[in-house]
Amino acid sequence: MGLGLGAAELLGSSVKVRKATAAQTRSIPKSPIKAATVSFLTGPAAAPFGIPGDNAYQLCAEEINKQGGIFGRKIELKSFDEAGGADANVKLARKFILEDKVDVILGYVSSGNCKAVLPLSDELGGLIIAYDCGTHVLMEKERSPYKVPKYGLGFRSSAHLGIDNIGLVRYVKQYYPGIKKVAGINPDYAWGRDSWKVFETAMKKLMPEVKVVKKLWPKLFTTDFTAHVSALIGSGAEIIHSALWGGDAVTFTKQAIGMGLFKKARMAFSRGEPYPQEVGMDYPEGQLICCAGTHYFLYPPKDKWPLNKWFVEAYHKKYNKYPSYACYHAYQAIYTYKAAVEKAGSLVGGWPSQEEISKAASGLSIETPSGILTIGEDHNGKEDVLIGISKKVKGHSFPILDPDRMAIFPAHQVNAPAGIRTEDWIKSWKA
Repeated sequence: MGLGLGAAELLGSSVKVRKATAAQTRSIPKSPIKAATVSFLTGPAAAPFGIPGDNAYQLCAEEINKQGGIFGRKIELKSFDEAGGADANVKLARKFILEDKVDVILGYVSSGNCKAVLPLSDELGGLIIAYDCGTHVLMEKERSPYKVPKYGLGFRSSAHLGIDNIGLVRYVKQYYPGIKKVAGINPDYAWGRDSWKVFETAMKKLMPEVKVVKKLWPKLFTTDFTAHVSALIGSGAEIIHSALWGGDAVTFTKQAIGMGLFKKARMAFSRGEPYPQEVGMDYPEGQLICCAGTHYFLYPPKDKWPLNKWFVEAYHKKYNKYPSYACYHAYQAIYTYKAAVEKAGSLVGGWPSQEEISKAASGLSIETPSGILTIGEDHNGKEDVLIGISKKVKGHSFPILDPDRMAIFPAHQVNAPAGIRTEDWIKSWKA
């Protein structure tokens, strides 16, 4: 089964190894691992996020099972639609844990759904790994400093929106230090307002001379952005921050192209990586794009990081598209679970409990197609972030990131330390 003869106590981050006795050696269930994956499979978030994420779960589960599963147990993956709203997802999660007795829930794109569901991990004793769920407040408490983790059995296997928006400001400071005016167009709910808050806070700290000339808050699932585009053109902004996502980002981009916005200003999309592929060659050059980490089909280069080569080629072969950052996030979630189970199981001499898996996951570092992912003591993923500029390059059917204008900002520059609120951390920086 791949287990050693030794066992250990999991004591926080320290491991005390001791010889196992027969009573301490546990059996491993013969049944498959029951995993529920939850993503948007219908609606405007399905095409750029939910379906690609679900596809990646399927691909990864097949690969894990092909290699013998986890301690010999194959993964039985069942996919569910996230599109029902927070109440529906809470009911579904309760069913997973209490009735279906799933081993793990992997899922959620919506920050609102995550905020509603993740508390159930401790309430009901079920392991939940949030694979996207970008809001920084999910794991943070109201004041700094605070004790971590917030949830004993709840994790996020990716970094939060802090890296996107701090990274964008650092990129603007590096490549466009002379700008004077910025604007924002962000969806009018927690995700959009939190994204702008972090961006604006970092901008005031790193580039205090820059003036905010316009802030727009369209409703989620807006279909007509023409008035917003006109207002942005008239604002005189040189760079426009946006956390628009899903169908909203595609609709806005297409309407902005037709109205000439991209001839007047550069957009800075906080999670813009999927949209050049979604829009195609009409997508304008020169736009700032964040990859929600270093999640990009051309990075790390395939000759330097074979795991990304495998992932991109396997995904493209199976689905005829390149993996978006949602796919990389799905990989991180399922392989974080696998690594935590294997670490805990090797320590306790058999199949671990949910609590032992949780302790093993805290502080874990794993190789992913994007590089190294670390799960902090606050149960948040810690990642570097990749920012670039869109450019049309021969041989590609949509604009890619200009290889000469890509920048990687390391994790310590964009992730707040555990126990410190993101805004408080930014305000503590020395100018």
